[in-house]
Amino acid sequence: MRQAPGKVCIIILNWNGWADTLECLDSLVQLKLQPVSIVVVDNGSTDQSVKHILSWAAERFGHIPPVLESDKVDSVNFAVPPSFLLIRNPVNLGFAGGNNPALSWALRQDFFEFLWLLNNDTTVHQDTLERLLCCAEQTGAGLVGSTVVYDDRQEVVQCAGGCLYNPLTTVFRPYLAGKSVDEALQRKDPPDLDYIFGASLFVRSEVFARCGLLNAEYFLFYEEIDLCRRAKEEGFSLHWCRESVVSHKGSSSIGRPDSADGKKRAFANYHENLSTLLFTRRFYPWLLPVTLLFRFFGKSAVVGVRGEWFLIQPLLRAYLDFFRGRNRRDSF
Repeated sequence: MRQAPGKVCIIILNWNGWADTLECLDSLVQLKLQPVSIVVVDNGSTDQSVKHILSWAAERFGHIPPVLESDKVDSVNFAVPPSFLLIRNPVNLGFAGGNNPALSWALRQDFFEFLWLLNNDTTVHQDTLERLLCCAEQTGAGLVGSTVVYDDRQEVVQCAGGCLYNPLTTVFRPYLAGKSVDEALQRKDPPDLDYIFGASLFVRSEVFARCGLLNAEYFLFYEEIDLCRRAKEEGFSLHWCRESVVSHKGSSSIGRPDSADGKKRAFANYHENLSTLLFTRRFYPWLLPVTLLFRFFGKSAVVGVRGEWFLIQPLLRAYLDFFRGRNRRDSF
């Protein structure tokens, strides 16, 4: 194994998911090209995640790794970048707010040319980082996405690099979702992606330096597209790295559409609707009146057809909170 000459820092956000996080970390230490640093951010977990992650790191690196509280990241500098760092958030700050302390720390250290945001419920192939770094250097892209496959169906694409987004209907379409990996890799001339899929988001440090951190106004959803939109406005391009493969379990912490956990689904639906309206107001304000009506009646119709009436409440709450300027971080 060798260390990435491009000075890569991998950032993983953990919230009550230490078993998935350790599986992800186990795959990272098998990379042929090693990052300079791995940073795990614990997002206010209550399941002893910190204990389990520190134990894993001590066994892997032979010593207890440094631990920083999120409010201290801007005051701590390292002469040599740590191989592993744990940052603790006091509470669950969501995806953007949770990752931002690690991003802020990494940018201040001035060690890293690339920051790789990786979901904790992913595992990577041995050459994944090498492929990403090669693609970024050859194309000059500001943000690079992987070929993300389903963890339990690794021959099927979940998302090839990123997604296409229709601002009028607010419908996003993961590129080549459902296609076989072989078919996806043979696809020529991919479209211009609207954003890179957040499960594997490889970003030049310069993007964050010029565009700012992730927008913590969103608690869940739309963080990637907001960042990519700002990056495009600054002249950065997006790129799909075909040969960079990442396996993804998918939304285990917030509830999948087929999940039996109604509370997780209601929470996710609340934030999906609220974040959609916040994003539309910011980037497509002239579409907001249409989006408000189209999404409300469209979502209501889907709820009715499926008989999932428990999702009406989070939909209504999201609309009310949007107009009130409120964001319910812990529950809706």
